[in-house]
Amino acid sequence: MITETMITGENLQADQAAVEAYLKHVQKRRSIRKLADGPVSDETIRTILEAGRWSPSSGNSQPARIVLVKERHNELWEFIERALRTKLQGAQLERALDRLPGYRAGIFSLIFYEDTTIANNLPPGIDPKIWKSFAIQAMGMTQINVWNGIAAAGLATSNQHVNLQMEEELRSFLGVPATWDSYSIFPIGYPAETPQEGVRRAYEDIIFFEHGPSS
Repeated sequence: MITETMITGENLQADQAAVEAYLKHVQKRRSIRKLADGPVSDETIRTILEAGRWSPSSGNSQPARIVLVKERHNELWEFIERALRTKLQGAQLERALDRLPGYRAGIFSLIFYEDTTIANNLPPGIDPKIWKSFAIQAMGMTQINVWNGIAAAGLATSNQHVNLQMEEELRSFLGVPATWDSYSIFPIGYPAETPQEGVRRAYEDIIFFEHGPSS
């Protein structure tokens, strides 16, 4: 709700406690490939998805589409395994198959799509490449908002791209339009492994004030 204080700018103060709480969720977010089943309410799942729905996009264009697979979660990963066996071979296939049980053991999966009719329906006067880049940025922000929501709920996931090996087959399995391009799959569950401690570059290597390092 927009209040008069927000409009006039009176008595403004940044909420340090809130941003620190948010940072904890961001830091907790890791790529977890071994998942476990467990209870998750429909309300929690909806709230996670709402984080994606409220993600920003240029001109409020909202190109992201998300397919939730819960009742067919195991069936989805069985389908993916069959498809991978026809697409890959050798060490590449073995590596992919080795990870599938960890995903299948989760609770539900999210498949991210971009509705390309939005990127193709650009506003007058804008460069098509720029408009497409805006859609890509919107997709990335949708994915990270959902991922942070997953972490905040105490759940875990990883960003998987086996969909790129079987785009048409997956499209048929899920019944999505030909105008939707798949981006990635989030298999989601409770963490069944302890991830390695994340290593980040030093704050001073990433953040610059007023000018870049060459100035």
